[in-house]
Amino acid sequence: MKKAKEIYEELERFFKPQLYNDMLPNGLLEDNAEMIGKVYTATFISGEVIDYLRRIEASDCLIFTHHPVTQIEENGTRELSAENREFLRKNRISHFNYHLPLDQISPYSPGISFARAIDAVPYGSFFEEGGSVMGVICTGDWKTRTEVIERIQQAVGHPCKLYDYGSEELPDGKIAISAGGAEGTELYDELEQEGVRLFITGVASPQLDWFAPSHPVAREKKISILAAGHYSTEKFALMAMCRFFEERGLEAEFIGETPNLTDL
Repeated sequence: MKKAKEIYEELERFFKPQLYNDMLPNGLLEDNAEMIGKVYTATFISGEVIDYLRRIEASDCLIFTHHPVTQIEENGTRELSAENREFLRKNRISHFNYHLPLDQISPYSPGISFARAIDAVPYGSFFEEGGSVMGVICTGDWKTRTEVIERIQQAVGHPCKLYDYGSEELPDGKIAISAGGAEGTELYDELEQEGVRLFITGVASPQLDWFAPSHPVAREKKISILAAGHYSTEKFALMAMCRFFEERGLEAEFIGETPNLTDL
């Protein structure tokens, strides 16, 4: 067991949330435990995650997430129900969330963690939001787009969707990764200058108002887009966060969720 306050202070020292201008809440969202015996990590605090905690009768623990319940994502949940909030309170389960602070490139960030999962070698960065630089430019032991897609589908465990705007060949094996999503068209200028021909992200549907403008720009610059799922591209960061807590003397477990692939 470890004092909850000490864990929160260590998170703040490492991730420095004060540096980022985030539209989503960060930090301690549900304060129910004074002592923490175990940390559970998850991409979202979905009903699926809460149900798992119920089944195992979890108590005196912390759930650490990348997305708070206020964001509508794969789990389809707008907010914790009164029943779920009461379950957390009664079982002394606290909830801590980091969004942009976790996105910032680090050994635990979604971009770096996803690159590691597919044996890519990061060497550069791109795409900043709210002060958080989250995109990584990588090389790998592949020569073609097909090889990368096969590697990614094996890592995430499901089919991905390719928007074919570029070449099959990948010069110098270069790819770019922004796990989860990446809003804005300026990033394609950065990728074009770097000679990247394949951009990998989570969701890229032209039906999404915020992503739709990216498609004509990517087509013009001959940069293909591969959508591999919001949850599926970010989950590796939450797996990596288990190591963060374990190195600080805490038992940690990643809780997997069912990916929603409707916005690929």
